[in-house]
Amino acid sequence: MTNVKELSCRLCLKNITDESFEVINNIIRDILDGLLLKLKFDDESTEVICNVCRRKLNATLEFKSTCLNADNTIIPYVDSKKILQLDLREVYMQEKKSELVCSQKICRLCMHPVESEFRCIREEELEAIQKLTPEMNINIIKDPVVCKPCFDSLCTHNSFIKDCSEVKEKIKSNFDSSATESQIDTSPLGLFVKTENLEKKFDINETEMSIKAESVDIKSEDEERR
Repeated sequence: MTNVKELSCRLCLKNITDESFEVINNIIRDILDGLLLKLKFDDESTEVICNVCRRKLNATLEFKSTCLNADNTIIPYVDSKKILQLDLREVYMQEKKSELVCSQKICRLCMHPVESEFRCIREEELEAIQKLTPEMNINIIKDPVVCKPCFDSLCTHNSFIKDCSEVKEKIKSNFDSSATESQIDTSPLGLFVKTENLEKKFDINETEMSIKAESVDIKSEDEERR
C-alpha cells in the first residue's frame, strides 16, 4: 500500500483526503492580501487550499469587487467643496440613463434597484460592511440602504474571513508555544549550573544561621554573669 503524505488546508486546517485541493501560489496570496488576510506562509514547504475554501475565497473576492466598483462609480459625483451627502437615486439615473419608480431604493453595495427587502445601514450594518470593505466610505450617501441578497452575502463572507482569521491566530499561538519551549535550557550543563547556584545559596543561609546561633549563646553567658 502506497504511503500518501497527509495534507491539510491552510485556511481551515481540515485534512485533505483526495485530490480536491490547489497549491497556494502568488495569485492566491494576492487575493488573501486583498481581503486583508495577512497570512504567513512557510516558503520551505508546499501549502495548499481545499476546493471548498477556494470557492469561498473566489465568492468573497467577487462580492468585495462589486462593492468597491459601486464605490468607485459614486466617488466622482462627490463635491469636496460642498461636502454634501449624495442621493444615490440621482447617481444611478445619471449612470444608467434611466428613470426610477417613485421612492425606489438603490442598494449602496451593488448599486442595483432594491426589488423587495432591504436594511437601512446603521451601526450593525456599518460594522459588517467595514469588516469586509473598510475602504468604502458609506457616509457620502444620504440614507444608505443595503438589499437583502447583498446583506446575506456580506454576512456569509464575513463569517469566512472570521474563520480564516481564527485559524491564523491558532497557528500563531502554536508557533509561539513551540518557540518558548525551545528556549528552555534542559542541557545537563544548564541544570548543573542552576543546582550549583542553589547549593551556594544554601551554604550562605547555613552560615547566617550559625552566626545567629553563636550570638544567642554569647548573650546568654552575659545574662548569667549579671
